Amino acid sequence: MSNYWGSNISFDPSDMERMFTQEDTFGGFSVNEELTPERALRMEEVRCLLDQLPPREADFIELYFFNRVRQTSIAELYNVSQPTVCYRLQRGVARLRYLFDLPKHDLQKLETDLRLVLTDEQDIRIMVGMVRTTCQSDVANELGISQGKVRYRFLRTITKLEAMTGMGEYVKVFRYVSENLNMLKNTSRASWSEPTIFSIC
Repeated sequence: MSNYWGSNISFDPSDMERMFTQEDTFGGFSVNEELTPERALRMEEVRCLLDQLPPREADFIELYFFNRVRQTSIAELYNVSQPTVCYRLQRGVARLRYLFDLPKHDLQKLETDLRLVLTDEQDIRIMVGMVRTTCQSDVANELGISQGKVRYRFLRTITKLEAMTGMGEYVKVFRYVSENLNMLKNTSRASWSEPTIFSIC
């Protein structure tokens, strides 16, 4: 049962289990469903993106969608609950959707082209790092600066690039990243034995 207390909402783990339980279907796809040629091609594209996901999510997607292993069996193999498997699959699919929709670009060429128009090395590293990770805290840690500074300079540089000729395609990439911050960040869940607290601002 969910409880309201002060400015927090506490969800009982059993409520969360019901929310994330989808045993043998996921996103409209059944593990027993035959693949059409179009879907088989799409699945091959997915396989090529798995190395960009957190390892646990990549493993779960590989087992569930490609090897057709049931969620309960994956849960037993990894010694986690079935709702945890479902949650990780949901997160993995969301990340894959992000990667599919990310405007096409070559990260190395992007960095080379930025060096032609930007003079501040830190700005260049922020822009490249944000495209690579989507995570301002990861970029901040890499550069030894604050997250606030990363975010400010990232958004400021996008605005600067918008005013430059020939930067339109890169601006699309940066704007897409800015709308999907932390999409590639590896997240962990609290133990199912502990209540989950969501703060309402």
